[in-house]
Amino acid sequence: MTYFARVALLAALVAPPMSVVVLAHEADEKALAQAADFKPYAGKVKGESVRLRTGAGTNHPPIYVFEKDEEVVVVGVKDNWAEVRLPKNAPCWIAAEFVTIAADGKSYTVKGERVNLRGSADTTSFPIGQVRKGATLAAVIDGQSGKAMATETYVRVIAPAEAHGFVAADFVEKVRDIAPEKLPAETKAPAPDAEPAKKEERKVDPKAVVEKPGSGETAKPDVQGGSVVPPKETEKQPEAKRAPTKEELADEAATFAELRNLLRDELKKPAAQVKLASLRKMFEQYAEFALDEKLRAEAKTIIGKIDAADKLIEAEKKRLAEEQAKRDAEVERIKKEALEKKPVEEGPVTWLAEGTVGATGKLAKTPASHRLFGDDDKVLYDLRWDKGDLSQYAGKYVRVSGEIKQYDGWPNKVVVITKIEILIEDEDK
Repeated sequence: MTYFARVALLAALVAPPMSVVVLAHEADEKALAQAADFKPYAGKVKGESVRLRTGAGTNHPPIYVFEKDEEVVVVGVKDNWAEVRLPKNAPCWIAAEFVTIAADGKSYTVKGERVNLRGSADTTSFPIGQVRKGATLAAVIDGQSGKAMATETYVRVIAPAEAHGFVAADFVEKVRDIAPEKLPAETKAPAPDAEPAKKEERKVDPKAVVEKPGSGETAKPDVQGGSVVPPKETEKQPEAKRAPTKEELADEAATFAELRNLLRDELKKPAAQVKLASLRKMFEQYAEFALDEKLRAEAKTIIGKIDAADKLIEAEKKRLAEEQAKRDAEVERIKKEALEKKPVEEGPVTWLAEGTVGATGKLAKTPASHRLFGDDDKVLYDLRWDKGDLSQYAGKYVRVSGEIKQYDGWPNKVVVITKIEILIEDEDK
């Protein structure tokens, strides 16, 4: 259906109503009851290309594909899902900051408390288990480099006993019960160079007779070096793969559409804020595991477009960074010049007139916003101050300096003020 946490994303957007909380509580009690009665067992996979998922539901991404008749250890059940031990060759990652690598580079010791294991090397993958402090994990060694497989932030390990995944219960056939004390030990990974234990050789009597199945006849067994040579089994024709249901295909298509919308919304953001890595990984899961072949092909096409867009975004980020660096350099230059520039010594000020400031009734500064009245209440000049607010001088007795201008149609000469001083406050005049 989906290869990212669709349900978790939607649940984070809205608080559940009380009825949902009650149902969830009842479901938890049911799950606890199931867990209490459950007994581990060994099983085998019945279908072809059966997917192992990080959680109990098709909304969880697949991380491994089982082959038919592959053996599994079932350690729990949840609804219609079997919780199984992760196969040793399934992807299993742990954050590098919480482990210490051994001197030989072939194992790790966990140094954090209850550290998550994940199916991919990032936090977008659901945890598939936890390991405790002091646990030893075997490293997965790259066959070409001979070094432990790792990314910048995660290291890959051989899946320990604590790593679990989920398989649809319909595709697991029970073979035998396993006593809990006989389950594989947890967090004690096998040494990478250890040779596999030799199977105990079963001795047989060359003179013994065995019964042929269904015939009632007896025959002497073939013997070679004291061991029974098993008869050749008739080759079984592989069973046809199960066709996905309409519901599975519809759910998968709906989730894929949501993923496309997430990509669209991400590309609408400013270049500096766009992050495509996690979305690309989700489309990679579709390209590999989608039930619908058309969606696989579309996912591959979208991955190519994401890579092309990523290059353009990186180029735009670089351009913006260069422009910002130029602006920052210009600001620093101006600051430096301002600090180094010596203040200009002002000469004696020539005052043009002094009087009381009043308003002209005009809102605009041009040609003038205020007037200067003499002691006889006659207008001496109209005033304009381009670099300040004359309203704060209204009613005050001041003197002004500046440039005198005459405007056509304007009744008085205008002083464009360069300097103004208060001589007498209004209440003191």
